[in-house]
Amino acid sequence: MIIDGLYAEYHGLTFKVVKPMGNELLLVTEEEYAEDLGFTADISDTSPHTLYFKTVAKDNVDRLYDLTHEARYEGSIFDLFQDDEGYNYIGTDNQDKALSFGLEPDKDLPIDGYYSKRVTDDEIEKIVYRKDVE
Repeated sequence: MIIDGLYAEYHGLTFKVVKPMGNELLLVTEEEYAEDLGFTADISDTSPHTLYFKTVAKDNVDRLYDLTHEARYEGSIFDLFQDDEGYNYIGTDNQDKALSFGLEPDKDLPIDGYYSKRVTDDEIEKIVYRKDVE
């Protein structure tokens, strides 16, 4: 699943950073092998998956970076995101651009004026931006 945000490389593996806390980072994954690295399982009603968490010192991560995703669709650049089922969507808050490319108002988002459209992998070129942090 595509998720924009902060990531850390820790022991040669990549983990999502849930919360940076000063000189510490709260890491999360759905991978069970994380228990071997000292992650603690958290089973809750809010997620259908078991999540594994660990707080680590920033100095103990190999790399810290921010990921953002976009997509080129018919020659134009859009936001790119996926739903819980793994379907790709492109989106924009530019009404003229949205209407030109057949995007419709996104009623599932609490943001007025945002438009989206479901697309397939064949219709888009995925663009990933990785920016190192500190």
